[in-house]
Amino acid sequence: MQLKMRKIYIGLFILTSCMFLSMGVLEKKIDYSKARNKNVCKVLKEDVLIYVVFVSNKVNRPFTELDILSTMDSINVAVQWINNRASENKINLKISTAFHIGDNFATVKKELPAGSVLESATQPNLSTGIKNLNEWADYIAKRVGATFLIEETPGIQTPKNPRDKESLIAFLRDKYKVESVALFYVVNNYFVDDLSISMNTMSNSDVEFSLISYKWPSVFAHNFLHLFGAADMHETPFRQDKSNIELAKKLYPDDIMQSPEGENIREMKLGEMTKYLIGWSETADSKFAPLLTDKKER
Repeated sequence: MQLKMRKIYIGLFILTSCMFLSMGVLEKKIDYSKARNKNVCKVLKEDVLIYVVFVSNKVNRPFTELDILSTMDSINVAVQWINNRASENKINLKISTAFHIGDNFATVKKELPAGSVLESATQPNLSTGIKNLNEWADYIAKRVGATFLIEETPGIQTPKNPRDKESLIAFLRDKYKVESVALFYVVNNYFVDDLSISMNTMSNSDVEFSLISYKWPSVFAHNFLHLFGAADMHETPFRQDKSNIELAKKLYPDDIMQSPEGENIREMKLGEMTKYLIGWSETADSKFAPLLTDKKER
């Protein structure tokens, strides 16, 4: 049975199965507007590439051909939903997708820093978890980059194969002629309790990416929008102000940035606050202004 929300309790925090992580969230007060127009996915307009890497490990279920194809279908549904919202708001947006898949649907094999995404993000603490996941993602980017065949052009210095997230995204920008690259790492956690996270969205200290555990289209859309600055509206370790959580439920009960697990994406909406954070509007309406900050409990 599919659950609408999975909550995993850690100490005083409630960790839902979708959230974002960056060094900025370690500050006592969160300012979600800091993610606006930040990092490699700045404003959700023009040409955007979603680049998907499937990652297998010994803890999670191995990817089958059906798993990969159904995940690709879910991403395409998410892309169509976002494109439709852009069209409704008269935003010039064209999202394309590319998938790193080897022969016979081979995946990149790499163990997570700890057994699960949750454990990797939080053990022994959030600061170390962020560091370890960034190194894990850089290693996979290097593995992916090593598979690219780069042709030599007479009289022009041949670029090196990508060696980390930053050089991988630079390579993909040039290859696909896009401004923004949303980097997704997908693990096959669909039948276990874990979480999906988007990393480095509130700073420029490292390249942002999403690590996805589930294959619901709503989860892919939710994390894609995180990369462009959207903020969670539901309770997470970094959304603790109960009055703001209730206000978000009142103002935007069906927003895609509410907890997305198990939700039908066709019934979800894109509210004014999310539009502001992803760059579709320039003015922060006073009615959602309180939701742009949160004071974290310690």
